[in-house]
Amino acid sequence: MAGLYVKQDGVWKLPRSIWVKSGTWRVCNNVYIKEDGSWREMIKSVDLDSSKQNFNLYEYVGSPAQPLSLIFNVGSGKEITSNNTKPSVWKNFPPRTPAFTVGNFPAGSTVIINNNGYITGGGGFGGGGGNNAEAGTFTGKLTPVNGYTGGKGGDGMVKGSSNNFDCTLVNTGTVAGGGDGGNGGRSNRSTGPFGTAGVLQGGNGGDGAGITGYSRTQGGTGQPKACYTYGGNTQCSTAGTSGKSLGESGKAVVGVDIAVSGTIIGAVS
Repeated sequence: MAGLYVKQDGVWKLPRSIWVKSGTWRVCNNVYIKEDGSWREMIKSVDLDSSKQNFNLYEYVGSPAQPLSLIFNVGSGKEITSNNTKPSVWKNFPPRTPAFTVGNFPAGSTVIINNNGYITGGGGFGGGGGNNAEAGTFTGKLTPVNGYTGGKGGDGMVKGSSNNFDCTLVNTGTVAGGGDGGNGGRSNRSTGPFGTAGVLQGGNGGDGAGITGYSRTQGGTGQPKACYTYGGNTQCSTAGTSGKSLGESGKAVVGVDIAVSGTIIGAVS
């Protein structure tokens, strides 16, 4: 393939940067080569133009078909996070979408991500409290129901591709995984006059932490239990549990080499 390559550790690779001297030495932001009579970009420097959600870098730079050396800059004040709509029924929540996916760059590419912004997976949605019961209206036939498990917090930055290309993070900002949503509480039955029974719904779980979550760092408190007293007898459901804090569940970085750590909250794999 036509282009400019350097040999590193016995392997030919695209250069990560090229410097030119124009009075003083400076790095080239964009480098083009001519291949088969047509010019194509070989080295590209791109700045993030605004805050994003469910961000895919490969798609953002035009889904290149040829190997590319990319320098991508996330400036101070820019935020990247997950965006998922909370289902109307509070159960069986899927994990939140990763905030930043590098994507399917062609094999042989080199991607450097300079992050001075704030990248976090979204907080998981809190699970719903148990609110159903088996058929029947009398005390002896009404069975409490467990609440639902909270949804998983999203990952911060993932490579998201099996293609063979180098990807490096230079982090002077924050990258974090979102916190899980709390679990819903168990329902209970309430006994009223003449032995009839009703349902005391369990408390909903609190949302997990993330830019799109309960708060940037802390999970929300689960809803309290519900109680009913009749004839001196008090019956209560179970409260929902709190959502997890930032980095307690979703991974911060997956599949990306880290050259400068900065602030990383959560697991790295």
